[in-house]
Amino acid sequence: MVETAPSPFTPGYGRKPVIFGGHREELTDLRAVFDTLDFGENHSVLVSGLRGAGKTSFMTTLEDHARDAGWLVISDDASAGLMGRVMDSTIPTLINDMTPASRARLTSFGVWEFSADIEYVNRHRSVKPQLRSDLTALSSALGTSEGILITIDEVSSGKVRLRELSRFALQISHALRDGAQIMVVFAGVKVSLDALLAEEHTTFLRRSREVEFERLTAPETRRVFAETARVGGRRVEDEALTKLVSLSQGYPYLVQLAGDYAWRNNSTAPTITLADASVAHDKAIRAVESRVISRVYGDLSDVDQKFLDAMAQDDDRTKVADIVKRMGVSDAYVQVYKKRLIDSGYVHAAGHGYVQFSLPYLGAYIRRQLAAEARDGGASGGWDAYPAPDLPS
Repeated sequence: MVETAPSPFTPGYGRKPVIFGGHREELTDLRAVFDTLDFGENHSVLVSGLRGAGKTSFMTTLEDHARDAGWLVISDDASAGLMGRVMDSTIPTLINDMTPASRARLTSFGVWEFSADIEYVNRHRSVKPQLRSDLTALSSALGTSEGILITIDEVSSGKVRLRELSRFALQISHALRDGAQIMVVFAGVKVSLDALLAEEHTTFLRRSREVEFERLTAPETRRVFAETARVGGRRVEDEALTKLVSLSQGYPYLVQLAGDYAWRNNSTAPTITLADASVAHDKAIRAVESRVISRVYGDLSDVDQKFLDAMAQDDDRTKVADIVKRMGVSDAYVQVYKKRLIDSGYVHAAGHGYVQFSLPYLGAYIRRQLAAEARDGGASGGWDAYPAPDLPS
């Protein structure tokens, strides 16, 4: 029996890629902070980009580097109850994972109660705890070359979530002023991060380093495919590599997904061939449409969808003036939604007066959806011609 080589490609949610594409400079700079505690501009970082663009993988990579350097890592998402989870669960777990010497230093702050063998025991403190005090005490108990990394994923622009995030950010800003050695990273689509920056208590975040995830360049995409396969012990034929690069269009999730499908098509062979890449082509496009593109489109407002529907009538870039005509609205109205969609990352400017899709295959997906609706009698599936009869009284 021929042994199957495991795939080095990582299309699963948040999994760290073997070869990280793009943003190598940012990773190098931030990793240097973990080793030196010389923060510079890197106390706070905002990571923006579309779903599947690599934001979560980027943060997972940062977290691993931080732990390797001896830092404490607090990792969560921006869902309801963030403050409580961090203070009641994450921090107690970190405390009990610290060295006895570090825990002994913590006892002198009087912030937590400890047992005789210096185990954290009290979750219900007599004085109302604050995240600010917890972070400052933790930072003080660490060594002189160690800090705390806080990563918050899935930032949402919902008002309730933003209010909680604002309070969370305020506590971090106080801890920074108190001298805590902290790097905090927030990740989400750009429009949600902009909404967070507009909140009352997030002034310090407006000076954050910004890392924006877009499509990889073609040469960088080619490098990721080839080097990832090489790490797994295989090479990629030139024709197969060209097809995989063309298929993925530099979209990080699709790079990992297509690479994984191509690898698994014949994982015992020493080389990934054009036949493997061709199989990956069909499977990857179907998967990314169902898992990402359909959900992205479905999450948009009706007007956002109409804007993109108007764009989808063109195979390449679209003139904004044509969108105005196709939607039958004013230029000022279209400009509002153009800005929204650009800020959200779905669309980008493509020359003066033109826009283009940023997410690969979104335009093709919309064209197929519109064609299917027209063929089936519209969004109602043709049922408008067959109204349900009234029920008998």
